[in-house]
Amino acid sequence: MADQNIDRQAFVLDQMAGRPAVRTLKAWALDQLAPTAGETAVDVGSGTGEDVVALHELGARAVGVEPSPGLRAEAVRRAAGADVEYVDGHAEALPFEDESVDVLRSERVLQHVDDPAAVVEEMARVLRPGGRIVLIDTDWGTAIIHPADPDVLQRMVGYFLRESANPYSGRQLRGLLAEAGLEITGETAATWLEPQEGARQGFVGMMHLTSLQAGVITAEEAEAFAQTLGEAADRGAFHMSLTMYAVSAIKPRAV
Repeated sequence: MADQNIDRQAFVLDQMAGRPAVRTLKAWALDQLAPTAGETAVDVGSGTGEDVVALHELGARAVGVEPSPGLRAEAVRRAAGADVEYVDGHAEALPFEDESVDVLRSERVLQHVDDPAAVVEEMARVLRPGGRIVLIDTDWGTAIIHPADPDVLQRMVGYFLRESANPYSGRQLRGLLAEAGLEITGETAATWLEPQEGARQGFVGMMHLTSLQAGVITAEEAEAFAQTLGEAADRGAFHMSLTMYAVSAIKPRAV
């Protein structure tokens, strides 16, 4: 996404945010975090900012951390004057003092970082004792695409997993929080089911072209993959699913 223009980035994020699985996990995260008036709530990797506004609407001082200037500007535009903040920053070095944040959420960020343990340690650093955190992320190892030639699909998926920074992020969330000294308070999962049009667009619609460019599959295999999925979608028989996970935790108070 870093190479895409802001309109395209915002479009992709909007498409993702509209998926039922994502909406389910967003709602669960708000219930777990339960921000109140006077608390500072932070969304790390805030994108177009809708989750920052949601935290604000529950009464908190809401801050979004986002490294992209274009997405920060889009978030400000969408907030339409709401009393929220969007600041420059990276998950690896959050622009907050130690123990200064009451509530922190981060969604689909850890899959993009090389050292997720260091990022979660940084999140734990800024949390106050008694502060709450929710992490939401995808586990790309759970992806199922049907119908497709098993050998071709295995090579394509294997390539994407190797090229991704942290494709198994979803299954790691609980351990990362526990190892950062945080007490687990809840966990859940939701399955992303791609609609039939997803056979020809989005991630699935591009993966055969990307794999072809990388030399993972042949031109004939790429054509057959796209044709098989497209014909399946025409019959209503295309399937693509992916599991997303969410884990909540609290920073223990000193004894």
